[in-house]
Amino acid sequence: MSVQYDLSCKIIPQEGRLRVRGTAIISVPETKFLFVLNRGLKWKNVSQRIADEILPVNLQRTDERKVPGFYNGELWGLEATVEKDGIKQEPIVIDFEYGGQIHPPKKGSKKPTMGYIKSDFVELACYSAWYPVPLTMTAYMKFHITLEGPPNWTWEANGENSSSEVFDKTSVWTWNQERQVNDITLIGMPLRDAHIDPESFFWGTKRMVSSQKMFDKHIHKIRGMLENWLGPRGTEAPLRFVITPRQLGGAYNRAGMVVVGGGYPTESNLHNAVLQAMSHEICHDWFCKASPLTYDNWVDEALAEFCSIYIIDDYVNDDFLSSRITKTNERLEKAGDLPAIRNLVREQDESYAAFYFRGFLLLNDVAESVGITKFRKTIGEFARICTQNESITSESFLDLIQKKLGKESRSRMEKWLDYSGEGVPEL
Repeated sequence: MSVQYDLSCKIIPQEGRLRVRGTAIISVPETKFLFVLNRGLKWKNVSQRIADEILPVNLQRTDERKVPGFYNGELWGLEATVEKDGIKQEPIVIDFEYGGQIHPPKKGSKKPTMGYIKSDFVELACYSAWYPVPLTMTAYMKFHITLEGPPNWTWEANGENSSSEVFDKTSVWTWNQERQVNDITLIGMPLRDAHIDPESFFWGTKRMVSSQKMFDKHIHKIRGMLENWLGPRGTEAPLRFVITPRQLGGAYNRAGMVVVGGGYPTESNLHNAVLQAMSHEICHDWFCKASPLTYDNWVDEALAEFCSIYIIDDYVNDDFLSSRITKTNERLEKAGDLPAIRNLVREQDESYAAFYFRGFLLLNDVAESVGITKFRKTIGEFARICTQNESITSESFLDLIQKKLGKESRSRMEKWLDYSGEGVPEL
C-alpha cells in the first residue's frame, strides 16, 4: 500500500513554528489507519472527503501499537468511512490541518534530536514526525509540497524542485515526487550562510561545507564505479550530501539526498573509512526499498555495507577489504549475544550489529564460497531488480541467490539469518 501527500506548509524559523494544511490519498481502503505526529504539533481539522461531501472522522490518541524507536512522536488512530450508500470508497481521501513546534525527544530518552526548526537552520524528516507518518502501511509515498518561508532562505527536499518565487516578505517553493519514496524531507537555511555550487556534491552552510569539498573528486569517481557495477541509481535526482549542524544521529539517504549530521571527519588516517561511509549512503539509492518495519531491512543495510566496502577496496587498492573483514569480526564479537537477523527489526538496538556487521560477513562468506566475481555479478543483477520494483524483501533476494548461485548458497545464507548467539555461525 502507499499514500500520496499534498502538503501546503508555512515555516517560521524565527519562531520555530510550522503550519501545515494537506491531503492524504490512501490507495487501499481500510477501516482504521495509524499515524505518528510530533507531540508539539496539534491537530486543528481532520475530515474525509467523498466527492463534494465532507465527513467527520474519528481521530484519537492510541497506544495500541508501540511507536518505532526512530520516530519521535505520538500515535494517532484515524477511523475513516470505507463505504457510503453501498458504494466502496477507494481511494480514501483525508484532509487535515495542524501546527505548532517540533518538540525534541523527551528528557531521559536515548533518541537523538533529528528534527528541528531554528532561526538559522531547519531539518525535518520522518524521525521528527513533522507530517503524519503512516504505520498501518508500508511507508512508500508520493508527494507534492508547497512551502512558504522567509524570502532570504534556500531549501532542499527529496523531490524535484518545480518552482521557487521570492516576494517582499516570503518565498514560495514547490517540489514533486512521482516515484515511491519512504519519507518527506525538508532542509533549509538562510541564503547568506549557504554554500551553493552546482559543481559540488555538497550543500549546507559555508562554514560546515568548506572542509567537505575535498571529497568531491572522490565521490565523482566512486559514483561512476558503483553505477558500472549496480546499474543506474534508483532515483533520477542528483546526488548531493546535505551537511546539517546536528551532531548526533549520523546520516540518512532520501532519494539521492544524503543528510549528514555534523559532516564527515577530514583527518587523513580516516580517509578510506569516510569514503566507505559515503559510499554506504549512496548504495541506499539501489537497496532502500526494503521495509524498515520488518527484518527485510537487513537486505538494505547489509548490501549497502557489502557494496561500499568492496567498491572502496577497488578504489583505494590498499588492503581495505581484509582490514574491514577483521574489524567487522571484532565489532561483532564486541556486540556479544545477538538475536537472529530474522527476529529483528530496525528499531531494536541489536539490529545495527546484526544487520551491518553480521549481514556483511554473511554476504562475504557466500561470496567467498561461490567466487567473488560471480557473487558480485549476482548482486549487480539484484540491484537492477530493486530499482525496477516498488519494494524488495529478503525472500526475493534469497530467490535470486538460489536461481543464480544454487540451493546450497541459499541454504548457507539462511543458516546465517537463523543464527543467534555471539559472533558468526559454524558452517
